[in-house]
Amino acid sequence: MSEEEAVARPGAAAAVDDGFVEWRPDVDPEFDEAAFPGLGIPVRAIRGWAQYTLFGEPTGPRRANEGYTPGPVWRGFPKPTTDAEKLLNYLGANWISRAEFAQALLDTEVLVPTPDGEPLLRPVPGTSGHEVIAFSSSAKVPGRYPQRWRVVVRELLRHQPGTGLTLDPGTGLVRSLAAAELADAGHDTTPRPWLDEPAPEAGPEVAEALAALAGEFGIEPPDLLTRHLRYAVDQARDHRVELTPAECVRYLRGFAWQHRNGVRRRAGQDPQWPADLGANGLIAHVSEDAGPRPVPWTSGKFFATGTLAGRFAWHRIVGAYVGFAIGDALGGGAEPGRLELGGLTRHLLFHTDAVLRGLPPVPTGEVPATLPEPDPVGWLAVATRHAGPAPAEFSALLATALAATPAGAVALADVDGEQYAKDVARELTGSAAGPEVTEGVELLVALFQALLTREEFALPVHLRLGELGGELATSTLALREDRDADDVTQLESIGDGRSVRSVLGRALFAAAKRGYDPKAAITLAARSGPVAGALAGAMVGARLGVPGLPAAWVAALPDLGLLDDVASDVFWYFNRNGLQTETAEHARWERRYPSGRFTPKPPPAAAGPDLRSRLRGSLLAGAIGDALGAKTEFDSIDRIRELAGPAGITDFIPAYGGVGRITDDTQMTLFTLEALIRAHAQRRHTGSADVVHSLQLAYQRWLHTQGVAWDRARGPRSDVEAPDGWLVTHQELFSRRAPGLTCFGELEAYGRSGVRGTVDRPVNNSKGCGGVMRAAPIALWSDDLAEVFRLGAESAALTHGHPSGYLSSGCFAVIVHELLHGRALLDAVATARAELVKYPAHEEQSAALDAALALAEQGPPTPEKVESLGQGNVGETALSMSVYVALTTTDADTALLASVNHSGDSDSTGSVCGNLVGAMYGEQALRRSWLDQLELRDVIVELADDALTEFGADAPDEDRWFARYPLD
Repeated sequence: MSEEEAVARPGAAAAVDDGFVEWRPDVDPEFDEAAFPGLGIPVRAIRGWAQYTLFGEPTGPRRANEGYTPGPVWRGFPKPTTDAEKLLNYLGANWISRAEFAQALLDTEVLVPTPDGEPLLRPVPGTSGHEVIAFSSSAKVPGRYPQRWRVVVRELLRHQPGTGLTLDPGTGLVRSLAAAELADAGHDTTPRPWLDEPAPEAGPEVAEALAALAGEFGIEPPDLLTRHLRYAVDQARDHRVELTPAECVRYLRGFAWQHRNGVRRRAGQDPQWPADLGANGLIAHVSEDAGPRPVPWTSGKFFATGTLAGRFAWHRIVGAYVGFAIGDALGGGAEPGRLELGGLTRHLLFHTDAVLRGLPPVPTGEVPATLPEPDPVGWLAVATRHAGPAPAEFSALLATALAATPAGAVALADVDGEQYAKDVARELTGSAAGPEVTEGVELLVALFQALLTREEFALPVHLRLGELGGELATSTLALREDRDADDVTQLESIGDGRSVRSVLGRALFAAAKRGYDPKAAITLAARSGPVAGALAGAMVGARLGVPGLPAAWVAALPDLGLLDDVASDVFWYFNRNGLQTETAEHARWERRYPSGRFTPKPPPAAAGPDLRSRLRGSLLAGAIGDALGAKTEFDSIDRIRELAGPAGITDFIPAYGGVGRITDDTQMTLFTLEALIRAHAQRRHTGSADVVHSLQLAYQRWLHTQGVAWDRARGPRSDVEAPDGWLVTHQELFSRRAPGLTCFGELEAYGRSGVRGTVDRPVNNSKGCGGVMRAAPIALWSDDLAEVFRLGAESAALTHGHPSGYLSSGCFAVIVHELLHGRALLDAVATARAELVKYPAHEEQSAALDAALALAEQGPPTPEKVESLGQGNVGETALSMSVYVALTTTDADTALLASVNHSGDSDSTGSVCGNLVGAMYGEQALRRSWLDQLELRDVIVELADDALTEFGADAPDEDRWFARYPLD
């Protein structure tokens, strides 16, 4: 046999010649022979053969292997953490064949989600076969699967005979193996142990902490921590990282502190924070007055606001800034145990401040002639004054590349984002910068454009350099080719270490040769000083994020919170889904980065919309929100984004045969308002009225529009031969729009029995949102808030008997009443809550409102935040989710879209939230295109105006009015 065959075959002896020497393979260090003894050593993983005596002494001669392929990590594949990931890399690098991969995988451990105690199976298209879903590492398992098997593939296939295997679906290295490729799984009958285990975040350590923290901090509702942990875990797993149990507990403790202080602030008390923030899961962001602003530490694994990535990813931008600070500190001579903020990093933060204040969030292609100078007494100057001066050499200007690159984050067809960033960097460097600085900065911008990508894998520095070309790239890659050469010797061969070109060359070399090992790369570059160290740190940090940087170095940064804060600001500002859509944050942003761009416009001289505008606005916005969410009710946010685009719902989506179509939510709201008009007219005319009876009869008329014959719908307490009044004459209402089963069923039951549900005699134990979704008009009934609350509750109790099903309706009616009269939303909620606590079994609704107020402390809404409050399909969460969105937005458009972009009962939360914000901002604040397309818009406006006429001082008393609104 050949020498190559001898060393490649399992168990084969090395070739021995007549001179009593042997040839031993020089195996690429990435190949783990011990992990896969059955594979042998792949020929392509052998760099060559070296000659040894039989006594183990090298003789010197060496033969290269022309078929050698460098290892996958060296080439740019992700660094594996498990044997299964190693195998995937070996296959991707062509070290092994598909058949060898399949055979080696049989004896390799994988993780198999078991949502119902059994593995997930997916059908194989075009066949009757199935494949088991498995993952090569724990971090790749989606967060929705908290329980999994840790099992050797051979044992798994004995449990699932005749199936294939899909490994790592949803990732860039997904592999599917047919059952035939794994056919010998049963040949080895040796039992293999397997483990049924929870995900790290679902284990006993975290479960115990959840209960303990809820008690220690008085968290209400108790599952609030669980919901926020779910959000954190899902966000982290989107970046292919997972929170360890210790990280989960730290984050939860930090969140509990934040929640407690939110409660204190609402009670008029000052916040209290622990002395040791880090030990309590907190890091110190910096407020606009340069004071500490403690927030829960995410471990750099997820963005707390949940903003979707645009062209660039949040975790890569934060990783770049943190890596930059580490390299700067080490290059400046800091001890690894405490990495104080370096002057060059302060310089980067000032450049960043200039970019944030001087550029619009969406690029125009034009760069202002000058960018703002640092504010010497601003919050950033104060927060960084302990840092030393920036290096005096011109190479320090290379830092402008990182500050400038995110400016091109929003992709526009007529703007070259990379060129725009280069132009911004040129403005930052100033006219004194020579061609070496300009060329170096432009090369770095091109690199960061690739490294900061939102894609799952960022190209490593050496591959991007190969794409860019040029003399510096070519010389760097040439040095990298000599893998075994001494790194330090190679580094010191790159110029004098002082010129711009040599500093940049050294940083590029360190990141290109050792980028897969951040500690080695940064240490190597830092030998040449802070600039080279910082640039290399930024490059490896951008590619791997904070979790990919040495954890001890990250923990040694006293200013980690500041770096996380500013880098997150960069991501959020230059992002189509970021600050420009979060109008509630604009005032704070102006204080933080004053530019005049987001200065609130002065309010008009008038006190605000009048009652007519507010009532019309409430009803119209409720209908708009209903129509916006009609198509996607209970669709997941992922499905919504598939349907409507990455930004989710931004406009009406066709539903029920058209655009702008309402659902049962708005239909029933209109019948509620009609009932109030009729009851009020009866009271004027006769001196008394049973308004709850009028509401019941109105809902029976609605039931008739849903296809129930009138003699069955009207109920035994009505002798009206046909449904009467003006509203029911509109044939558009005679359309079933997914009516709630509880509402429908209880109204049918009333039609048979004539017995109506009450708070004291509930008809069921349902707390569905069908009561609260129709209750907004009850705000008009009286200025006695206790009466408004009672009627709101009684109206919902007609169909929903659980306290949270009817108390939510009472709360909602009071809140809308206060908004219609110009009160602030927070005050309106406080007023409603004061009425709420007078009722027994109010605790669940009270806790839901408190959760909404606490969540509002965390800023603008995201789908994940909205969903953390619930699904909106029950009364207390429909109200709390809507209140949260209305509190954290500053215009009707933003609120309406946020209220429907989540995985729950989107039309109901859209309707309820719309009722709130329409009452807050008035009819004139609603988007014209939505109004123009809204079904029954004219009917809604006319009914609102009729209500104001009936409840006004000059209510009509002619027969025509009572024909329009007959007495019940």
